[in-house]
Amino acid sequence: MGPARAAAGVGIGAAGMRKPGVILARALRRAGGMGYDQQMQELTIQTASGPSRVLVGRHLLANVPRLIEDCTLPQTRAVVSNTTVGPLYGREVARRLDLKRCTEMPDGEEYKVWPQVEGLCAQWLEKGLHRADSILAIGGGVVTDTSGFAASIYMRGIRWIAAPTTLLAMVDASVGGKTGVNMAEGKNLLGTFWQPSLVVADIDTLETLPKRELRAGMAEVIKSAWIGDRDLLDLIDPSRPISDPLWEELVMRTIQVKARIVEEDEREAGVRKALNLGHTLGHALEASTGYKRFLHGEAVAWGIRGVAAIAANRGLLADPWRRQLEAAVDRLEPLPPIVGMAPDRILHHLSKDKKTDEGGVGWVLPSDGGVVLDQRVSVEEVREVLETLGSKSPAS
Repeated sequence: MGPARAAAGVGIGAAGMRKPGVILARALRRAGGMGYDQQMQELTIQTASGPSRVLVGRHLLANVPRLIEDCTLPQTRAVVSNTTVGPLYGREVARRLDLKRCTEMPDGEEYKVWPQVEGLCAQWLEKGLHRADSILAIGGGVVTDTSGFAASIYMRGIRWIAAPTTLLAMVDASVGGKTGVNMAEGKNLLGTFWQPSLVVADIDTLETLPKRELRAGMAEVIKSAWIGDRDLLDLIDPSRPISDPLWEELVMRTIQVKARIVEEDEREAGVRKALNLGHTLGHALEASTGYKRFLHGEAVAWGIRGVAAIAANRGLLADPWRRQLEAAVDRLEPLPPIVGMAPDRILHHLSKDKKTDEGGVGWVLPSDGGVVLDQRVSVEEVREVLETLGSKSPAS
């Protein structure tokens, strides 16, 4: 085991991190013709590949055409959603954009695969979309990841807009420009970095989100809190009414943590690796169960528990900090059990992780002050932590 290496620059105010170029402002806007005042928070992520503007507020979907116009984006010629979100929001957004239909993918992580990408591109080609157009993806992380990937390769790239409707997509999947699909061997093994030109996070859509999805999304909040805003842990409460204005604060502060890191390292050559906290083991759990047992955030929650145990065993995470991290994850219960899962199958999928290099898989481990990057974890350590987690997991 190599020595622990500090994650230089990770975390707000960390040594070595330049002042973020994130532009944050509160704006009170008159929704033209809509008859109400629209209050929202704005943040622009400045990257080498261009700016990505993020809006967080309420009643935003009702004014999507004006928001797109305000950003001087190309004409939106297609809307992509899924069979759950389409009837709730996607079809109405398409109607407001004067489009005849909303393309609806099947709902579920198992449909985040290459044939869906090829199908979207074929539809866009048939409609006559060209490089001067844009598309809008409305839904959870599966929809935004898949649609963003398709946009990145269609005619070598067209602009796209994300309208996340799950907590996980708002605080993580739709922000930062990672797009992609899964393979049978592992998660997100096909993908690109392709920034959305605009992200419209309408908090009101969380009203229709199942409680299980809301809890799962909180895992990404915990991850970001540990990296760059520990006080966010005080806001971890999946039972809070969606009408509570603290939801806007929670979403925007979580996005701010990621935005600062993405501005520093858009393509994950260094500090952006910190955002993989809990994901190495989490992705392996998802893949080993065919993406059917766990929601992504649930697998990440188990992954955070796993790396907390490994870090504590290595002396990177003192007991008080470990208890704080685990207590945050405990608030997301109930989680699907991991008891009975075959360790060899999990280890197989770990070996296919996209963060693998000639030295093995680079893990991110939590520490007292943040995280440490590029840690090599032995097979024996993984087996031990899986046994420990399994003993704490309720029987399925």
